[in-house]
Amino acid sequence: MAEDCDAAGTSVVRELVHGFLVDLCCSRKHGINFHDPSFGTAGRPGNLVLLQFLVGLKQATEDELVAELVVNALKASPDILSRFFKETQYSYAPRLRSAWQDNVKLLKRIYEAQPDISTIFQTGEMIPLPRLLSMIMVISLPPVCNKAFFRQGLSLANATAQLTTVSAINFILKKAAKNVEYLSDKSAWLKSDLYAADAMEELVQQYREALGKVLPDMTLIISTWQSLSKKGKADGDDQKTRRDEGAGPADDKNELPEKAEVVVLKAFILQVICLYQKVVPHLVTQSKFDFSKLLKGIVSEKGLKEEIPPVLQYQVLQLALDIPANKFSWFRLQDVSSEPSSGEKSVLYLLLKMFLSSSSHLSSATRKLVLKVLRDTGVFEYTFTELDLWLDQLARIKPDQQEAVIHFLERVLVKLVSNSYDYTDRVAGFVQDAANLQANLSVQEGEAASVPVSHIDDVLDMLDVIMEGSDGEMEEFGPTLSEDLIVQTFPFSAVVPAALEARNNLPADKGVVCEYLSAVLSDVLHCQRDPLPLCLALQQYDKELASSQPAPFHQSIANLHRYYSRWLPQQCREELFKSSESLSKEPAAPSSCSALIKAAYVQGPGALLEDTFRQNAEKALAFMSLAEFPALIKQILLYIKSTVESFGKFSKEHGDAFLRTLMEMLQDVVTKLQSFEETINAEPAAEKPQEGSDLFLELDQSSSTERNKEQIVVSALGSIFKHPCLEQWFLALELAALPPHSLKPVPLKRLCAQLTDGVLSLLKISAPVLDELQCLGLISSYMGAIERTALKELAERGSKPPKTYSRSLQALISLHGYMDSTDLRELLSRLLLLPHESLVCSAGEGTQSELSVYGRVALQILTKYYSTSSENQSAFLTPAHLHGLGTLLLSCSSPELEAFLLQALSSRPGSARLIHTDVLLHCLRRPLPDSLAVASLLLQNCSSHRLCFEVWCEEPANMEKVSEGKAFLPLITTYLQLAQGEDPARPKDVQQAVLKTMKEAFLPRFSQSILGTLAEDSVVHLVEAAAGLIKASADVNDIQDLIKNLPEALQKAEGFERWRLVDVITEKLADCAEELEEWRRCVVAAALKCLTASYCRSKDQAASPSDQERGVLKRLQQLLKSAEDISPSDWNSFVKNGLKYRYGNQHFLNTLSSLLEVMYGSTDSQKDLIPLSTLHMMSTSHSQFLPTMLDASEEPDACQAKEALVSLLLCLVKKCPKVCNVNHFVVLLAAYGATLSTADQKLLLLLWEYERNQVSLLRFQSFLWGPAAVEHHKTRKTLGASLWKQPSSDDVLALLKADRMLQTILKFPQGRRIIPQEGSEPLYSNDAVKNLGDLYDPCFLLPLFSAILQPECVVDCFKFVSCHALGVTVMALSSADPNVRAAAYHVLVCFYQHLEGARFREKRQLLYLMDIVKNGVPKQNHRLPFILAIYISKVAQQMLRPEDHMYVVLNRFLLSHQSLDLRRVPEFFKLFYGFDMEHKVEREWILNLLEEGVSDGHSYELCNNQSIFQVLLGFSSSPLCSEYVQVQIIKVLCQAARVLKAVYNLTKNCGLLSWMIQVVDKRTLTPQTVCALIELLHTLWFTNVLQREKKVDRRSAAPSAEEKPPRSGKCPPLPLIGEFLCVASAICRHLRLGVKAAQLSLFAQTLHSVLEHRATALSVHKQTERLALRPQPLSSAETLSLLLCWASLSRNAAVLGQIQALSEKHRLKELTGIWKHKVRSKGRGAPERTREEDSPEDGGTVKEEEGLLAGCKVHLCGIFVHWEPVFRLSEPQSAQPRDKLDAGQLACDTAHLLTKWSLRWLVEDAHDEARTKEFLSWFERAAVKHREVVDVLMLDPGSKADLLQLFHHTFEARGHSSASARMETCQLFTNIMIRLLEMQGQLQERHRAVIAACMPDQDQSRHEPGLFLLSLYIHELWSGAASPDLFLSHVSLVTGAKCKRQKGSKSPKSLTAIRAICNDIIRIKSQLTNT
Repeated sequence: MAEDCDAAGTSVVRELVHGFLVDLCCSRKHGINFHDPSFGTAGRPGNLVLLQFLVGLKQATEDELVAELVVNALKASPDILSRFFKETQYSYAPRLRSAWQDNVKLLKRIYEAQPDISTIFQTGEMIPLPRLLSMIMVISLPPVCNKAFFRQGLSLANATAQLTTVSAINFILKKAAKNVEYLSDKSAWLKSDLYAADAMEELVQQYREALGKVLPDMTLIISTWQSLSKKGKADGDDQKTRRDEGAGPADDKNELPEKAEVVVLKAFILQVICLYQKVVPHLVTQSKFDFSKLLKGIVSEKGLKEEIPPVLQYQVLQLALDIPANKFSWFRLQDVSSEPSSGEKSVLYLLLKMFLSSSSHLSSATRKLVLKVLRDTGVFEYTFTELDLWLDQLARIKPDQQEAVIHFLERVLVKLVSNSYDYTDRVAGFVQDAANLQANLSVQEGEAASVPVSHIDDVLDMLDVIMEGSDGEMEEFGPTLSEDLIVQTFPFSAVVPAALEARNNLPADKGVVCEYLSAVLSDVLHCQRDPLPLCLALQQYDKELASSQPAPFHQSIANLHRYYSRWLPQQCREELFKSSESLSKEPAAPSSCSALIKAAYVQGPGALLEDTFRQNAEKALAFMSLAEFPALIKQILLYIKSTVESFGKFSKEHGDAFLRTLMEMLQDVVTKLQSFEETINAEPAAEKPQEGSDLFLELDQSSSTERNKEQIVVSALGSIFKHPCLEQWFLALELAALPPHSLKPVPLKRLCAQLTDGVLSLLKISAPVLDELQCLGLISSYMGAIERTALKELAERGSKPPKTYSRSLQALISLHGYMDSTDLRELLSRLLLLPHESLVCSAGEGTQSELSVYGRVALQILTKYYSTSSENQSAFLTPAHLHGLGTLLLSCSSPELEAFLLQALSSRPGSARLIHTDVLLHCLRRPLPDSLAVASLLLQNCSSHRLCFEVWCEEPANMEKVSEGKAFLPLITTYLQLAQGEDPARPKDVQQAVLKTMKEAFLPRFSQSILGTLAEDSVVHLVEAAAGLIKASADVNDIQDLIKNLPEALQKAEGFERWRLVDVITEKLADCAEELEEWRRCVVAAALKCLTASYCRSKDQAASPSDQERGVLKRLQQLLKSAEDISPSDWNSFVKNGLKYRYGNQHFLNTLSSLLEVMYGSTDSQKDLIPLSTLHMMSTSHSQFLPTMLDASEEPDACQAKEALVSLLLCLVKKCPKVCNVNHFVVLLAAYGATLSTADQKLLLLLWEYERNQVSLLRFQSFLWGPAAVEHHKTRKTLGASLWKQPSSDDVLALLKADRMLQTILKFPQGRRIIPQEGSEPLYSNDAVKNLGDLYDPCFLLPLFSAILQPECVVDCFKFVSCHALGVTVMALSSADPNVRAAAYHVLVCFYQHLEGARFREKRQLLYLMDIVKNGVPKQNHRLPFILAIYISKVAQQMLRPEDHMYVVLNRFLLSHQSLDLRRVPEFFKLFYGFDMEHKVEREWILNLLEEGVSDGHSYELCNNQSIFQVLLGFSSSPLCSEYVQVQIIKVLCQAARVLKAVYNLTKNCGLLSWMIQVVDKRTLTPQTVCALIELLHTLWFTNVLQREKKVDRRSAAPSAEEKPPRSGKCPPLPLIGEFLCVASAICRHLRLGVKAAQLSLFAQTLHSVLEHRATALSVHKQTERLALRPQPLSSAETLSLLLCWASLSRNAAVLGQIQALSEKHRLKELTGIWKHKVRSKGRGAPERTREEDSPEDGGTVKEEEGLLAGCKVHLCGIFVHWEPVFRLSEPQSAQPRDKLDAGQLACDTAHLLTKWSLRWLVEDAHDEARTKEFLSWFERAAVKHREVVDVLMLDPGSKADLLQLFHHTFEARGHSSASARMETCQLFTNIMIRLLEMQGQLQERHRAVIAACMPDQDQSRHEPGLFLLSLYIHELWSGAASPDLFLSHVSLVTGAKCKRQKGSKSPKSLTAIRAICNDIIRIKSQLTNT
């Protein structure tokens, strides 16, 4: 028992130690390993400690945990792989010992764990190919595995040793095969930004060659196989001899293990040869060995040897499949068997035997091999599918009859291959004979039909000529070999005449061969499209047979003769075999579906029509295998073709039924094939070998079966839909394109109808499957026929629609989803443009019209197409189409049409301007949800519809209809919201009259409903409608009822929606002070009662209406002015119920805190209120108090609730100090986290209030906080006062988290005050820190340190330093608050006293450090520079690490100085320019100090006085500076750039911007450098700009009599802007070098701001008439680079494709990768990089990246508007070289691309007036003024649609800007649209007259209404409308509207301006009509 316990304990300890060592050796964050991205190929030694540790582990082959540690460590640090195997103690020299085998197993395990090579390419950097190859070799090829290793291992005379060697080769090759497959994937490299596909091909070739130099040659591998075979044969002979001599069975048992080992070894060798072909094929090519000899011993004449394990059989087959065919002698006669009596046969014979004798595991592989062998001969190039028929029939032969058939087939194939041209010519001859026969039988048909190319030699000669010709002229040499031409030229293979010739020479006893041959030839016949050539061939050889041999003949020959004679013309038929001359034999019952159909077909049409046949066929179909379907389908197609050709010979009933039965049978077969599920029968487990099972059947059978099914389905459906009979007869009558026939009209129609219906059914069944398999091209001809017939029918019968669906329309409805979108759009266009009478059926009196057949077809197709199409539908919905839709809607009641129109308007709101107002009136007459939703959208998006609605509302009957039901409420709400905005295109008096009518009709009813019981379904719309009506038209007198009774209704908890009326009524009462005050008091009282009722009603906070309650709380907080506004009882009830039911609601607690100031402001008002002490008691004694206060989760809701509760307690303590109690400290400290989070700062203020009220924390005698305070309190309560001890200083210091203390040091809050100042914000905030909760609060820590460092306390000084407490205290010396610095000095004095008495190793160094700091302080309470405080804290930590190199360096400095010079950075030059062996460590340390320390002006001055920044800039430009150091220097500069003075000095005195350009233009540039430069540029620019803006804001705040330009003070000098722009332009060219979304966002933001300020500066210069050059700020390549970078990061394929096409067209090297060579590995020259962070700083989540990229679009649009196209002066065409690129065309294409995507982004985002105006100004300059750009832009329908949509948004936008700014934007947009219409030639004289009437130059009062009226006109013109119907309708409505104008109108001109314009337009129209 004790031993078991010891073993268990040892195991636990081992596991723990193992886990610790794995983390230590593998973790990049905490471990001792250093990441080398070059995998050790850079030539520098790294990870020496880890390497020595791993080499010292000598039990890795014996101990599993040690082996796992070694494997994981080498996986994490592959750079030490090669050195590990060089220095390891394990020997890898091959020898006959188990230790060597264990070593090889460890080696394989190490390399199996190595990372995949894809990790090499995930760095985002381009690596040169030689380095890349070396890195791949490091992780894929062990250095100990070389030719000598493999040669020695294979030469050992031991099967186990050879197996170990071969398994190592196998392992290496498998890993290499994966690498080659990855590198050869061209699709991945085509998308890569760093590597080209050609470069990867070169890398693969180099990789193969490198492996070939290491691996053994093929001769050695094959010799190993042969030696094993010879040894096995010798062992077999010995065993036979021993058996003969009477040896015992024990000897055989001893031989079994060796035999299994040899089997696995042989299998491995075969697999290695296969892998050689995949990985190093050149080694296989160089081998002269005949691989067919490997079949010896595996297959004999009797088939597969039973004693051969299946694993060898399978591997031999795989070898034969993988190795090229020229490496096998398949057809050469040789001794293929070890049996002496076997004779010479070809290897093909063994293959056929193997095919028949193999198990199900091997049958598919054997079939593939046989097909591969035969296809590689070249004889079956175009007829290889026929080979499956020969093998299928061969597999069906009984085992005892197979030998004769195999002999026969082998002789035929060998003879055919040896003399292929003879038999090929025979096939060609039969094809030619058939063509001549058909031509002679029907001269007319022969002339009409094209004679096929039938002679093989001619075809081959033609192919030779084509191949010898030039590539560009291949189309000129005759027709290409299409599928139809191949079928006509090669109807059957050459093996058919060869087999028939051999059959004729067979002896009479070979009946089984005749049966086999007849079965195969029947299948071949079934697969013929034109059976005549094959039938002629069969008849020819049957004649030879009949003339050469005497009767009787085999029955199968006679049956076949009678069967194929059916397809011979009557003139050619000959009866060669009489029934009496053949061996009569009882016919067997049909065994398959094919045989069953054949037998019925032979009997005649009557047999096919019998029910028994259908039943038998269904049963047979259920048992078919997957491979039988293609042949069966072709057989049925042959019968259909024959039936069609002889259709006139049948009677009417029999012909139709016969053809229908065949088509239905074909449908059944297709349906069964599509739903076929093949079962995979698992073989018994006994057949699997015990060893090497991983070598057997590596393929996934389920996936291969699925792929096989997909291939068969596509092949079968292709044979159906490519069949000429079905293609030609489908809709042939409708197309008037009938194939040649001799039928009379009536049978012809019946035939066309039968075939069309049958094919249509097949298309319905097959189209979904083909769509899923992406093979819709198979039915493209049928889709084209459907389109042509539909168009033909519309053209011929469009005016008179039929009452029933024609066949073409039925096909269109069923299959329109699979048609080409362009064709479908054309069809829909033709349908919608039909006359009204064609789309709508006329109905009788009293009934509504309905859609006609054409109308229903259009609606059904349109609805589905519009909902599923991802294309731009704007190009489809033209005004004519929308007019057609409107006509349909007006003429019939169709819910589907209304739903479609609703969907169209929702996606394209601008389409409302293209729909006639009659549609709106129709929707208003049908108060259904969809109709009213359409009406609502029309009102929102078109002024004409709003005017039409107003005119409609003027009718009393209509207003009465609206007021009766609730259905119109959403529509009324929409209109009232729109009525609040300005719409100059409508007469104002009409709107006022309608609003007045609505007010009189609706407001009393609305008020009554609101004050009563509200219904849940309409309450929201009712309140919104009432609010809109009150705001738009009501006055105070109209709402007196609401003012009086609404507060009472507001008190109800179930009517929160009523509170929306409060703000509206308050606005109306703004001019009535007394009523407003009374209203405010009533609302406050109602709010208090409403909240109380809601709290009592919804007691569960989770189920409460929190959003509504929050709104009421917000109003209560705003409206409550004094305690007199509410009664004490209401207040008390509100407080009690709120605390009871909403204790965890932050909004309630915050509101309660703010209301306490008002309610308890004076003593008089507190009489009847709940006392504050009681309120405090209620808050702290609540059941949720402790859970809320002690909740340590970081969930936002919990944190906010805690913060609100602390705020309430703080407010109560301030108001009532007597509630303070020392016992409260337990909870307050337990809730406190000592951080700078808002809740913790408020808790500290609360503790401070307790201190102010004489409740001291010192008396509490505990300084623990957080959960530790809770545990301490529990202990105290449990043990009692006698046993309780005060917590030690160690307990306090243990609560400090190291990472948070480090963050506090680095981001020390210098502005934090230890004592809150009166009148200032008590809470500290810092925008530069993302989360203040990650920093400790020094205002708590300093008093805490002072308390634990009292003289009477015992402190562990070492722990005080190691937990960074000393560092935080030193950082407090840099605080801006003198009190904080005084506290820090006090703590340091106390700590010094404790340190003097302490005893630990580093005591003296720390004492000396504090001494020199003390000696360097010049005066009392001196403030240290931040960088020196950082330095002291880092040095203090360094004193605790004597093993570090910097320990000696820093101690040497300290010992050489008596005081610290606080005016200099200590030892900067010595550390930066060090020359020790570890000088790079010293330089990195001092640069880290600068990066962390230069954060304020004081630190910058200190560094600047030492010329540190000049030193850094100079060193960075030298060749000695590595890339990593350069990035560090840039980060230091970025930190300094946050100081304004630093920006000024660095840019002006140090030339920082020029230095940045020099860095960017270096030959080598890493992504890290680019990212760092972007951050530096961003910081420099915005520090400069923001500081200038602050100065201007301060200056503008002071009164000044002088007027200055509005933005002149904010703008930096123009030369400085130019320098920034140069830097940005240089960075633009390198944006694709690993730049992430965060950096692109920063860069785009910076460049946008620079360009904006540049434009401002230029305008200021222009105003002051100063000279300023205006060069092009951005080139086309730089602008496109920005767009390309954004597209790459956002994976926008459309933008990427367009930029790629543009760059290739104009040969832009900047975009096609000219700088790819500039990127190199991070490893070279950067040994200082110690560790690679696991989580990149700028990675973020996917959503964050998407947000950044979405924000980039705004900045990119702002950047693009500063680019302008540059067109050179025109030159004569002859003067320009041919290869010279056209810069004007580049500018034109760039302008088009930028316009396209700027428009798209503007349309996708919410409308922004400023962005739109900025874009329009640029668009006018860059596009409209250049005819070339306009011509390209107008050819893009997407851009035109986006421009129109933006035009619509601009005019329909409301409330985003001032009226003048909106008018300016609308005017600019209108001018642009008019100019574009002029340039397109679409402005005729009448259009110009309308424009002139709308935009007169004299009368400015008509300008605004005319502009908005003109927008309607332009919208219709731009959309291509034939006539502006909606515009004219609007004009008619304006002129015909009769409204009573109110008297005393303020602006009569504005009321009449729109009418005057419309009258002018009416006059113009009448003039044009008269003329």
